[in-house]
Amino acid sequence: MLKAENLRAGYGGDDAVRGISITVAEGSCVALVGANGAGKSTLAKALCGLLTPREGRVIFDGKEITGLPASEVARVGLCLCPEGRRVFGPLTVEENLLLGAYPRLPSFGPFRKAASGDLKRIFKMFPKLEERRSQQAGSLSGGEQQMLAIGRVLMARPRLVVLDEPSMGLAPVIVKEVFDAIRTLRTNGMTILLSEQFARSALAVSDRAYIIEQGRVVLEGRSDDLGGNPGVIEAYLG
Repeated sequence: MLKAENLRAGYGGDDAVRGISITVAEGSCVALVGANGAGKSTLAKALCGLLTPREGRVIFDGKEITGLPASEVARVGLCLCPEGRRVFGPLTVEENLLLGAYPRLPSFGPFRKAASGDLKRIFKMFPKLEERRSQQAGSLSGGEQQMLAIGRVLMARPRLVVLDEPSMGLAPVIVKEVFDAIRTLRTNGMTILLSEQFARSALAVSDRAYIIEQGRVVLEGRSDDLGGNPGVIEAYLG
């Protein structure tokens, strides 16, 4: 469903992504594993239109989308849940979720009713969000904001969701909840590209993985195989 070919991207005069090629098959969960600063977030932005690649191509569902603005990339079904959550603090939980569905809601009329089925689906996945649906997003805990960020991107009904560092800054018990949600999405057939520095968690939930160092893919393969590779265990899993 998604293919990146020899992507180069970065900021200023430096390339943070240096000739990366990856493939994400429909219905699979693929992990991008690497330390902080390896280039994972830059790659996610280049795939989703927030950063224009300097070289290479991005193919989604057989069509080239390289250089399209992020709004157009999202409309074709490739949606990003960004690093750092980026919720709209002054808005309520429900308002944040509705913003995720905005492109397909009616301009006039009962837009909450039009999105009610999706809201129910998100609240079933994250019951804490339903409890806090009228609460300002900025007053939520870090874990609750991460749940909200994931819920917001799912409201767009993406065909492929890119989850960028979903465990960043979260307590271990909350990380478990987030990865339980990712497992549920995978079981339900969602196509996922997961960018994550915690290799054990990423490999446990994914089908395939790419290990990235200094903007390059240094290893790739089935997650089970990489997780059982002594060299990978020593270098990345501890």
